Amino acid sequence: MLARSFRSISDGFASKRISQCTLGRTSAQLESLPPIGYVDLGRLDYEASLSLQKQLCRLRIDEIYAGPRSTRVAADRRRLTDLIMLVEHPPVFTNGRRNHGKVSQEEIQRLRSLGCGYVETNRGGEITFHGPGQLVVYPSVYLRDHHLGTKCYVEGLENTVVETCARLGVEAQAIAGFPGVWVSPSQKVAALGTHVQKYVTSHGFALNCTTDMRWFNQIVPCGLEGKTAVSLQHVLKQAGNPAAQEPTVEAVTPVVLSSFAQVFGCQVRPLQELSLATFETVQNLLQDISKNKSNQD
Repeated sequence: MLARSFRSISDGFASKRISQCTLGRTSAQLESLPPIGYVDLGRLDYEASLSLQKQLCRLRIDEIYAGPRSTRVAADRRRLTDLIMLVEHPPVFTNGRRNHGKVSQEEIQRLRSLGCGYVETNRGGEITFHGPGQLVVYPSVYLRDHHLGTKCYVEGLENTVVETCARLGVEAQAIAGFPGVWVSPSQKVAALGTHVQKYVTSHGFALNCTTDMRWFNQIVPCGLEGKTAVSLQHVLKQAGNPAAQEPTVEAVTPVVLSSFAQVFGCQVRPLQELSLATFETVQNLLQDISKNKSNQD
């Protein structure tokens, strides 16, 4: 079931109706979707995850367009498959591409003095926080295999979070013009920022599970004045549901994966079972990234 719409939307927000899970695709297209693998990378530095995504995206693009005159190679002839990477980051503030070079060195130093990293990245959106207790989901999906454009893909990510929240007993929705997922017109439970290059996706969404929300007090999350970030833990506690399961990252992860499969209409399977080649590529990239970091240190 999908969450209900808010009874009222204030502050001039226009509610965004959640579509049924076709995302604009036909029945025939939905029957031909490839499976997607998932891999839990555990706790990972943001810089390492960013390097991993960039390198993986480049490898996938090179393989997909390796046909004569850079034409597409059929999916069954490719070595690398679609995948979802699940991570938790140590405390870090990240900023989207529209703010590159716009944050003063004094402000960057202030944020770093809190014991937190600061990274400018190539995703959409503005400044946000990643840290322990937050589930970060990075899909690497070739959209053309799934008959999706960028707009429908982003809607699918939002719907995935909305469905996840509904299954956990939290009413949430996407709101037109305000990326992410909200539990009220002023409280965002998940931030969303993507990057798409030649139909290959990177970045994704970050869902606050048991996150220490005090970190968000140091910034204007996503550049939205008067809006706040909130965690599933806080919302469930406020609802006073004693039977509610503690929404740890470990508890929420399978709910997110199941919701993703429902919304996008495809199978989601362990990456090691679906494509050992892709799994080993991810592991090898991570090893190289770790070695390079050690050499630099």
